[in-house]
Amino acid sequence: MVNDQTGPKARRPQRGVAADAVAPEDGSQDLPADFEAALAELESVAARMSDGNLGLDESIALYQRGVALARVCQQRLEIAEQQVQVLQGQLLEPLGSGARDDS
Repeated sequence: MVNDQTGPKARRPQRGVAADAVAPEDGSQDLPADFEAALAELESVAARMSDGNLGLDESIALYQRGVALARVCQQRLEIAEQQVQVLQGQLLEPLGSGARDDS
């Protein structure tokens, strides 16, 4: 098998594993698309890490996954905040000139 990657970060797939099946090192593979799933997994990762029963490599991998999950949560919260701002802007617009004034 030929590995086209070069440089210090080049990773060789494990024997019997396809080159495209090697997980990225940043923990970003198969991230949940919605906030609730990302938050639930992030809580699970935090619980596993707080147990203190992990090896160094697994701790680092879980930490990276946690960072990626936290980014998903932050992005979804930013989108939700923008949507709320748009909705608030629509609700707080002054009434048009055709509105009745009952005073």
